Amino acid sequence: MYKSFLLTLITTILLTSCGNNSETIDIKVEIKTSLITNIDLNYEIKDFVDAGWKENKKLDNTGFKSTEGIWYGFFNRRDAEIWIYDSHSNAIEYGVKYAEEAINKRPTNRDPTNPTSIRYHAYLITGNTLILCEDNLEDCIELLSKIEK
Repeated sequence: MYKSFLLTLITTILLTSCGNNSETIDIKVEIKTSLITNIDLNYEIKDFVDAGWKENKKLDNTGFKSTEGIWYGFFNRRDAEIWIYDSHSNAIEYGVKYAEEAINKRPTNRDPTNPTSIRYHAYLITGNTLILCEDNLEDCIELLSKIEK
């Protein structure tokens, strides 16, 4: 009798503790982290400086195919890297892979071009340029909107 009671008690506890909550809410929010635009435009670093981007330093672009230069700086008090390529197609071919790696890396990873522990969460390719933005895609879009082309 004791074994039967114990078996019933254990079964009851297991059934009540593993119950299904019918009020589960499944919310999926997609945050856009990239944009490719303006295939026909070519930019120079001066275009971004004139738009309000603050250059901090020019980074070593040795080993990054088709880059004319890589610069680190700030826009609206947030980190932003500007990568100028020799063409839009090369910005896509070589820039997207690097940008995807940059926005998907863990905080402890170091950037090979910039030894500080900066994390980027979005990027924009416009014309011949890759822009890596610290916070979100809207920061990249706002910088681009300030350039008069």
